[in-house]
Amino acid sequence: VSFNINDDLSVSYGEVESLKKNTGSVKTLMEAESLQIAYTMGGASIKIADTDVTNATYSTAASADKDGMTLALSLAF
Repeated sequence: VSFNINDDLSVSYGEVESLKKNTGSVKTLMEAESLQIAYTMGGASIKIADTDVTNATYSTAASADKDGMTLALSLAF
């Protein structure tokens, strides 16, 4: 889902679920959510993305959960 607040600012959200069948009849669910914000003014833009992944390696261990934040600055001349 994406929403342009005005000509310069946009906000978007995405989520995905993936189910993997392991040995036997055991199934493991991986879930990911991401929230992004982008602001552009002239030739400059700044983008921020915050992402959370549960069971990134299709494992139920706590170490399989991942979080990340991305910050990008772009300049055009």
